[in-house]
Amino acid sequence: MPREKSIAERFDAYVEAVGGRLYRPNRRFLRDALFGLLENRSSLLSNIGRALDEPRKLIHTEKRLSRGLSSTRYDDAAVEADYLKLVAPLLRDERYTRPTIAVDLTDITKPRARKMPYLATVHDGSTGELGTGYNIISVEAVGVQGRRIPLMSRLFSSKSPEYKSHSASYMPVVKAVAQQVPKDAFWAFDIGFDSQDRFNDFNALGLRYAIRLKFEGKRTLFTPLGNVNPSELAARCPRPHRHRIRRLQGRKTPIHHVEVGWVPDVYLQRYRPGGNSMKSPGETRYSVVFAGGGLIGQKPLAIITNENVRTAEDANRVVDAYLDRWGIEEANRFVKQGFDLEDVRALTWTGLRRMVQLVYLAYGFLALLVHGPRAQVERLAATFKAFGPLPRYLYYRLLEGIGRVLRPSMDGGP
Repeated sequence: MPREKSIAERFDAYVEAVGGRLYRPNRRFLRDALFGLLENRSSLLSNIGRALDEPRKLIHTEKRLSRGLSSTRYDDAAVEADYLKLVAPLLRDERYTRPTIAVDLTDITKPRARKMPYLATVHDGSTGELGTGYNIISVEAVGVQGRRIPLMSRLFSSKSPEYKSHSASYMPVVKAVAQQVPKDAFWAFDIGFDSQDRFNDFNALGLRYAIRLKFEGKRTLFTPLGNVNPSELAARCPRPHRHRIRRLQGRKTPIHHVEVGWVPDVYLQRYRPGGNSMKSPGETRYSVVFAGGGLIGQKPLAIITNENVRTAEDANRVVDAYLDRWGIEEANRFVKQGFDLEDVRALTWTGLRRMVQLVYLAYGFLALLVHGPRAQVERLAATFKAFGPLPRYLYYRLLEGIGRVLRPSMDGGP
């Protein structure tokens, strides 16, 4: 029976897997940056440098890290592709019988920043107000019992030179992930993706998906209950079925039940090439599932899907898959709090985007640990002294103890 790899050995293997195509100095930077993020839980280069504790002045370590952060020889696309190639096989084992691919747009707000590149107006998800900062598209896979693995994340700004639109910024991420995940994966998108153009994009990629519908607007849905907008359809659709939803990962909530109803054979308006709408229905057939009460609140949740929903069981699966998407918000919160991501500082656009990638790679390593030997993860989590049993969402505790485990192996580059 082969010997179980130590966490330090798994870390070295991880760096080699995701950074194997980098030049050696860039690969050393990747290893040092990931260790510093895990040890000091900060995206500041000064704190990463302190974690390395090199036998030289801190300023020299910072300058070396700064050169690595902005290096033109560092291949971000290769790192991104190799990470996705590393984790994609996990989505084909029994823990991900039909994985949900959760997609989310989040933000980093920088209200006091003045000299950071391409600061733009963003919608601050924590306050609900407009602020200054950057957007991030993040994609994560969800399996049975709340298992999850981050797949890809990218930072973008509406002020950067390469920016064309939000969709042009995040659709390459969706396409790249779609090439690696199982074809039967179920994709879950929030209300920000409710757009006829996005439906067309997702259909062209062959995705099976659910998207939360906006109630506002004048969109006409052609349905067996009449030609109505989403709000009117919600009022007309009965919700006779009571569904017990799965406990949401990371949320301290009791078991909830929701009332579920659905409308099959729904068609959207067609659009001329110039963008003007036509009254005749489109060719793609959808279903709209409504869920309300309990956790959802008074206003029902409307989910449009290209799944063929015909039974209560079909509708319940759509509701569960969409609610699985909420777990990615917990992951985004962990990344921001655990690595102090909103305090990120960089004076180059390349450095800023690369640091965000590094933070999500550090989170990806923790996720791979959770998918490894359970006893090993529990021993690591137990080093964080706290009352009560181990929580289901282990990442905060893992982050507290991982640096002490890796430090003895940080005696040079890979």
